[in-house]
Amino acid sequence: MKFFAVIPLILFCLPAFAFRLDPMVVTFAPSGKLATQVVTLDNPTNEKIPVQVEVFTRDESTGQEKREKTSEFTIYPEQVVLLPREKRNVRITFTGETPKEEKAYRIVATQLPVELKETNAKAAKKTGANVTFMLQYVASAYVAPKDVAADIKVKDVKVSSPKNISVTIANDGTAHKIVYVKSFKVLEKGKVVEEIKKPQGIEGTNILAKTQKTVSVPLSKSLKGNEATVSVEFAESAD
Repeated sequence: MKFFAVIPLILFCLPAFAFRLDPMVVTFAPSGKLATQVVTLDNPTNEKIPVQVEVFTRDESTGQEKREKTSEFTIYPEQVVLLPREKRNVRITFTGETPKEEKAYRIVATQLPVELKETNAKAAKKTGANVTFMLQYVASAYVAPKDVAADIKVKDVKVSSPKNISVTIANDGTAHKIVYVKSFKVLEKGKVVEEIKKPQGIEGTNILAKTQKTVSVPLSKSLKGNEATVSVEFAESAD
């Protein structure tokens, strides 16, 4: 499963002014031919669309994603004006030092502000204002050395309420992992209280290397005490 964010910064009902970014998950080798990857900007509209492409670091060690602009990549071209119905390739090359474990980044493609003078000429005369529309795609990028692998474990379980448990899942490995659950059982004093097919907040979540996430899992049955454990078997895919 590929996760991505499409973030409208200012949202209007203007479907004509939109572009696409593909792919939304990109993996770079630290060096060699695969250190360069290509993303495609697609303008399916009849309007010109200026777009800027940037790469940011991605830090989730505090539980929330933090980003900073990075100089570890070269991007060509960084800014483009997509002509109507045009597709444009953008080459992105990792130029940083080879990491010991997989590093996560964000590729961000942003539609630059445009004054829609022709489209809104009549409205502008009446109100004296132009409409600005921006769209932003946030893709996942990884720089992965050879032989990296994830190591997913349940680190902690706490009872938040009779019908809710807090589960901390850690990735002690050297690569990210999108977590899928094959079996998830909640136990109290060694007895299974409930078995959840796809626990909310865990199924499909992406856990980066050397990070952990704490999620709240709702239960349909009430726990009797303040202590509980979970038995989890992780699957390799969503099937």
